[in-house]
Amino acid sequence: MVVKKISSIFLVVVLLALMLAGNFFIFIPSISADNPALPNLNDYLAYFYNRYSQHLDAHGFVFKTPDYDVENFSAPDSAREILSLALYYKYRALSGEAGALVKVKQAVLDAEQELSSRPTVTLSFSDGFAEMATISLLNSFPTLFESTEKDLLYENILKRIPAGFLAADTSNRAALSAVYWQFVLNDFFQKKWISPGDYERLSRLAYDKIKKFVDEDITADGWYLEGAPKRFNPHYHLISAFALLAYGEITDNPEFIVISEQMTANLRQISFSNGMVEAKIGDRPVGLGAQFYLGVGLLNYYFGYPDYNVYLNYGSGNRFFSDPEFPDRLEYHSTVYQTEPRYHDDISFSNLAELALLLPAFDNLKISSNPKARLMSVGLATQNFYNIINIITEQDPDILILTEAYFWPFAKKVNLVNLREVFDNLYKLHPGDKLYVEDENGIITTFVVRELRRY
Repeated sequence: MVVKKISSIFLVVVLLALMLAGNFFIFIPSISADNPALPNLNDYLAYFYNRYSQHLDAHGFVFKTPDYDVENFSAPDSAREILSLALYYKYRALSGEAGALVKVKQAVLDAEQELSSRPTVTLSFSDGFAEMATISLLNSFPTLFESTEKDLLYENILKRIPAGFLAADTSNRAALSAVYWQFVLNDFFQKKWISPGDYERLSRLAYDKIKKFVDEDITADGWYLEGAPKRFNPHYHLISAFALLAYGEITDNPEFIVISEQMTANLRQISFSNGMVEAKIGDRPVGLGAQFYLGVGLLNYYFGYPDYNVYLNYGSGNRFFSDPEFPDRLEYHSTVYQTEPRYHDDISFSNLAELALLLPAFDNLKISSNPKARLMSVGLATQNFYNIINIITEQDPDILILTEAYFWPFAKKVNLVNLREVFDNLYKLHPGDKLYVEDENGIITTFVVRELRRY
């Protein structure tokens, strides 16, 4: 079959999708019948929190992340893990559920015990999150602890602040560390437990840490690259962009917000029209979960993209509750074709969610659930796009082999909102089938279907 000129504009873009996403995707409705339209951020998060906490009720306070050194379901060990899981009971506790209140309180005490059991030289960004989460919970539940208990908790956190800023975190972890500890510092300064001099000195440590990260791991055109050699990772690109936004917000420093805005625009360049981003285009492609789509949606909202709901819709509903053995387990998993999914508990969803809730910029966020909505067309900066193509191609020579040669000449002509039309007949294709694309000069190029994958 020869595909003529007018169709080739669209089909070439589809062929990019074929390489990135495994040859075609079928859009799955993102809002289930038991998850109606959600008006604000708290409502959106409560769905994930409440459902996952029901899983924890049924199967124990345990989690598994096989590609991150937790091969079997295990109880949380670190303060961050303990609080990350316990936070899923937060909305139930806020509603007055006694059992949930007990779990939240015990998690705060257990996290403090774990932190107190080791020297401050061991502190890292993970512990910064634990301290930020503890303060947030103490503020949210002012009567959960006796005054003497709270005073002791605050006293211990205060002692750890300097060491937290000095922790030897690297790359995106350094950015998160700066944000978490800066929030803790701001809270204590507002309570007048930190002197102005100490506040300025410690804030400078946070600035130096996050600035060093930006200088080393964010390119001039806003791509996150990690390691040696430098490699792209969409998940940590998102985490870094959100950390830079959060830091800029809590310090009133636009320097990092500007960088976050460029990184957000770049995420749009690698998104399908339904909001999906293929983890396979990055280094360490374990999978992208609800945390990723929450972050991208919030960044798009902050920077004024009216289609931000597309990302939030993509991450909602049953999409990341897909483990058939544990249907209420919040998870992410690899999507490599013809391989058994390796499900991971997405305990860190609460990390990004809690940080977002602390930013007043999202107080007025409204969320609509339209599964048919698509991203608007985007303007691509030619050199910027080529830069990331080259980086990803070096990571995996097969993944974007079509992009440089065939996609870019047509990309700027395509209205991405209409891309869905080209998927109408793709279900008929099978591995080994051939597609023939005729370009504007009458030259026919043959593409062979390698694999099929559903999303």
